[in-house]
Amino acid sequence: MKTHPLNVSYLVVGLVFLGIAGSWALSASNVIDASAIRWLLPLTLVVAGAVGLVAFAAKSLSHHDNNYPDGDDR
Repeated sequence: MKTHPLNVSYLVVGLVFLGIAGSWALSASNVIDASAIRWLLPLTLVVAGAVGLVAFAAKSLSHHDNNYPDGDDR
């Protein structure tokens, strides 16, 4: 089965969108107050950025491993 390549930018934008929507949902349902959004939104950006860096590193490592022909022990 052929898989689609990982698109890191789509992953990061999706995580940012989910974080903003989750912050809004928590605020609208009065689970958190407005002052908590001051740290929740930047936390969303930091987590999405960290996941993006890890995904980019994993993608580049897997792409690097596929460059060698089978049986080559470089």
